[in-house]
Amino acid sequence: MDFHLKIICPKCQRRKPVSEGFKLLCCNYCLRSLVYFVDYEKEVIKELIKLGKFSGYYKIWEFIGDLISNELNKFNLENFYITYVPMTKKELINRGFNQTKILAKVLAKRLNLKIFDGLVKIKETKQQALLDFKERFNNIKDAFNCKKSAPKNIILIDDVFTTGATLEEISKTLKKCGAKIIIGITFAK
Repeated sequence: MDFHLKIICPKCQRRKPVSEGFKLLCCNYCLRSLVYFVDYEKEVIKELIKLGKFSGYYKIWEFIGDLISNELNKFNLENFYITYVPMTKKELINRGFNQTKILAKVLAKRLNLKIFDGLVKIKETKQQALLDFKERFNNIKDAFNCKKSAPKNIILIDDVFTTGATLEEISKTLKKCGAKIIIGITFAK
């Protein structure tokens, strides 16, 4: 697995030098930066993610969380909280776990950060992977809310960045709830 930290602008996809850190804003977008580690188009990565999400191998996410935390340990993130993509109760019952919450818990523990547990998913949506580019944005629109004020600095965890629809929608929600700087971190893109 070709695993190493990459930082890009989530809007224009321009790559940033790791030495510049996460907080630099390239385009006008809710997310300041997107950090990812592997290429989703590699078959081994697709298979790993499918096993981890749909076959019940939730321990894969703990392993991935350990790998990510080793890379993030090089950065000063002490003023950040970690949050994750929430699921509806129905989705959680169907899958049995929330892989992004597992990642967030591992990262919070390894990086000594607090978790912001204030996001909720308020709308049932179709599985994003089954939709085209435009449908993904429509599907996820207005699907999230905050049950309490958000911290100013947040790391938003997801498993895969494809179109950016989910992270963009959650970032908009977090901004409405008080967040100022939001960094997206995904395993794959």
